[in-house]
Amino acid sequence: MMTKPLAKSAVSQKRVLDAAARIFRDYGYAGATMRVIAEEAGLKAGSLYYHYQSKDALIGAVLDVGMNAAIEAMNAALATLPPEATGRQRLEAAFRTHVATIIANGDYSLATSRVYGQVPAAIRAQHEKLRDHYGLIWRNILATAQRHGEFRGDVNLTLARLLILGALNWTAEWFKPGNRSIDDVARGFAAIVMDGIAVPAGTAS
Repeated sequence: MMTKPLAKSAVSQKRVLDAAARIFRDYGYAGATMRVIAEEAGLKAGSLYYHYQSKDALIGAVLDVGMNAAIEAMNAALATLPPEATGRQRLEAAFRTHVATIIANGDYSLATSRVYGQVPAAIRAQHEKLRDHYGLIWRNILATAQRHGEFRGDVNLTLARLLILGALNWTAEWFKPGNRSIDDVARGFAAIVMDGIAVPAGTAS
């Protein structure tokens, strides 16, 4: 079935968001201006304000694009797993999906990493709702694995989740297609989380 083409207004809006993501990525929140974003999008400033009335509205939309894409992709990926999937299998699927999503949305991912601490508190608070929703997906994966005995009971799952997501988010900076596949990265991350990197005490050579 053929995909229905986007309406002209939607195409124009996507062009604005794509341009804004690149500018916020390169110049940060303070350095980005509506004029520069309009130029990057190939639009007049008036056309830009037709879609977004302020820079705050625009950065809010840029932040939401990446997070909504991650939530949608993660829910879809986990829904394909059988009910009996192990914690390792669920983690590998989550790692693979997260890395694939941030790479596919590279400019948005890098823009978010750069400006998140710079945006006004009101914008950050509004976006936190989406971040919390995404974090809950990860908490459920980790908690289920712990409940089934696949993680030690004394592991702090909050710290584990923050460590995992912090590491995964940096793949947008260093991942280069061709050096290794996304599946390889996902399996590698899962192996480190599930198996660790230290040999058992007393067995080191």
